[in-house]
Formats: sequence, C-alpha cells, structure tokens
Amino acid sequence: MSKKVKWGLLACAAFLLLIVGLGLANQLQSDRTSHVILTQRRPLILIPGSDSSPHDFDNLVKQLNAQSQHPVVRLTITADHTIRFSETRTKDSPLNETIVVIHYENSTDTNATMVDQTQGLATAMTDLKKRLKMRDANALGYSNGGLILSRYLAGMTTSQPVTVKNVMLVGTPFLGTSTKHPDRELFNPLLAKKAQFKSLHAVVNVAGDTGHGNDDVVPVSSVAAGKQLFMNQADRYTQMTVNQAGITHAKLIQERYVARLVRQNLLNQ
Repeated sequence: MSKKVKWGLLACAAFLLLIVGLGLANQLQSDRTSHVILTQRRPLILIPGSDSSPHDFDNLVKQLNAQSQHPVVRLTITADHTIRFSETRTKDSPLNETIVVIHYENSTDTNATMVDQTQGLATAMTDLKKRLKMRDANALGYSNGGLILSRYLAGMTTSQPVTVKNVMLVGTPFLGTSTKHPDRELFNPLLAKKAQFKSLHAVVNVAGDTGHGNDDVVPVSSVAAGKQLFMNQADRYTQMTVNQAGITHAKLIQERYVARLVRQNLLNQ
C-alpha cells in the first residue's frame, strides 16, 4: 500500500472521528434543551398540603426514582417546631441528588395553621442547612403547601436559611376553594410582597381540571391567581392545567405528567 493511500485513509478516519464527535456534542446539547436529566443540580424539597400524611409524596418519589435513584431525607415538623430527621442516603451520596420530604405533624386546614407552618418550614430549612450544609434547593408545594412555600419565599419568616431557585406549585388554592367567596387573607400579603419573587429563576404553576373548572376541590381560577404573584417577577413563569375527567385534587400530585414536569423543571434546573 502506497504512502499516499495510507495518508488518505488516515485523513478519512480523522474526518469520520471529527464528524462523530460533533454529532455526540450536538446530541448532548439536544439532551440538555429537551430536559433529559444529565445531572441534578440542587436538592428537591417537597412540601405537603393540609390534612397530610408522611406518605403523601411516596408515589411521586417512586416515579422519580424509576429513572434515577435518589437519596431521601424525611423531616417531620412537630406542633412545637421540633424537627424529627431520618434519611436513606449513604454518607458520600451527593447532596444535590437528594429529595427532601417534609411532613407536618399538625396539618389542619386553617389559615392560622398555614401561618404557623410557614415558620415551621423555616425551622426545617435551618435544620437542613446545619445538618447537611444545604445552601440552596428547588422546591415543590402541593395544595396548601404551595401557599406555605410562597410565604417562605416572600420573606414572611424570621429567616430564609436555604435559598430556593426553582419552584413548582401543584393545586395551590391561592384564593381558597370557593369561586363565589374568594379567600384573600393569605393572598393579599403575598401580593404586597411579590417583589421578593424576583430572586426566583422559574415558577411552574399547575392546576387540575375535571372539565368543570376545578380538580373537585380547588378551582382553576384560584390556582391561576398565582400569575398575579409570580409573572414578571420570577425570570420565567409557566401556568399549566391537567385536563382529565377523572382527576381529583388528591390524585393530582400522583399524575405521571406531574412527575415528568418535576423532572424537567426541578431535577435538572
């Protein structure tokens, strides 16, 4: 084989390797923009609604673990704001891959309870910062948990020990559960402090609709009121509705579509 032929073959091989390398780079960029999870950047904190149990997020965590196994930390906030802590994570597991599940021992459905739970959340955040050296996170608030999270983000606590970057709110009744008699007791103070939400990168606000304008408990209009708080404040605000005849408020957090939104908007952001 002549030297010219050898050099020609080597040049062709180098050219093919370059093309393959460029193709892989483009695919990697495509994966990023299409929200394929390459690495989780921050821990994810899950905040429940009223009348909750320690297992409200079990199905969601199971769905998230189906693609990639996550260490799980569970915090119970007692009535006097004492923190009970447990974890299923190894000492060296990355903190940014952790899912934190919050549970309130007292989760009765009253505005006064939610005000108290807001301070309880700040206490839990302080515990996470001291115990795990957590500095920032993404967070999901389900039902009244979205109101509690919003109050924390608005600075309605004595401290904000953990910075929250990206937020998802699922079935959050910003104006209560009655379209005829909206409850603005917790909403108006949030509206007055909406400038505090400028520190957020993205907010995704999800409602459920059976076809009758509600998820059988929370009106879509009550969820949509979140637009007045976050739009033009956070860098990005997105409002979505799960339209399904058989949807219920309790099942909304268990929907596969919601788990997919969590992967796209919280796990890899």
